[in-house]
Amino acid sequence: MHIQKILHNHDFILTEAAVIESLKRSGDVNLHPRLENALLIYEESGKTALSKLYQGFINVAHMGGVPITICTPTWRANQERILTAHIANDVNGDAVKYMKHLRSTWGSWAPNIFIGGLVGCKNDSYKPDEGLSKDDAYVFHSWQINQLAKAGVDFLLGATLPALPEASGIALSMAETESPYIISFVINRDGIILDGNSLEHSIGEIDAICSRPPLGYMINCAYPSFLNAHKQPQRILSRLIGFQANASSLDHSQLDAAGTLQTDDMSDWGNLMIELNKKFGVRILGGCCGTNDEHLQYIVQNINSD
Repeated sequence: MHIQKILHNHDFILTEAAVIESLKRSGDVNLHPRLENALLIYEESGKTALSKLYQGFINVAHMGGVPITICTPTWRANQERILTAHIANDVNGDAVKYMKHLRSTWGSWAPNIFIGGLVGCKNDSYKPDEGLSKDDAYVFHSWQINQLAKAGVDFLLGATLPALPEASGIALSMAETESPYIISFVINRDGIILDGNSLEHSIGEIDAICSRPPLGYMINCAYPSFLNAHKQPQRILSRLIGFQANASSLDHSQLDAAGTLQTDDMSDWGNLMIELNKKFGVRILGGCCGTNDEHLQYIVQNINSD
C-alpha cells in the first residue's frame, strides 16, 4: 500500500521517536562528527544499535495495530559532508537497503512499515540565519534527494527545517522526483517557524511554487503546545499531517544549553499529542528530542481510550 493510501485510510499513524539523541545517550556507539549516525550501517555494533531502536519503535506500532513510518539514518548525509569525510560508499542508497532489510524481518506485517528518505538542512537547525537561499538549497540538496529517491524510499522527508527559503529549495527538488514527500518545520512556542515566517505563509508559498506539492507538512523538534493549534487557520491544519514532538517544553536555546536530558511529564506530553490528532486531525504522531518508545507507547495505549 502507498503512503498516500495510508494517510487517506488511517486517522492515526505512528512514527519514530528520537534516534540520533538516543544513540548518543546510549553510549553504545560513536557517532561521526559530521555524518552523525549515517555510517553506523557499516559497523556490526552500529547496526545492532540502530536495529534495536527501530525495532523498538516498530514493535510499539505492531502491538497497537497501527502503521508506522521510519526514516533512513541520513539526516546529515548530504554530498558535501560525505565528500569532506572522504567516504566512497553509497551512503544514502545503502541506508535505504538497510531499512528495507530491517522491514523484511517483520514478514507479513512488513507492509505496515513505510520508509522515509530523511534530508536535513545544511547547517544548524536552530539557526535560521544560517539557512540557504531557495536556489542554493535546490542545488545543494538535489544530489542526496535523488540518491534516496532512486533507492526506492516510500516517501521523502525534509526535516528539522528552521527557515522557509531552504525548505522551499528542498521541496522544489523533491517535487522533481517521483517520490511522495513531506516538509517538516521547526517552530517556536508561538507557532512560528524559527525564521519568523508563519506556517500559513510558508505552506502557501511552497504549495504554490511546486508543480507537485508535498503530501503534507509536519512539525518536529518542538513541544506539542508550541503549535497553538487552536489559533491556526483550518486551511493550515488541513495541510499539517504530522508532529514529532520534543519531550520538553523548554525553548530550543534552553535545550541546547542543558547539560542533562530534559523531559516534561509524559502524560502531559502524550495528552497534548493525542489532542492534536483527535481535535485537529494531525495523523502522524511521534517523538523528537528526549523521547523514546515509552512515549510512543503512551500515545498508542491512550489514543482510543475515550
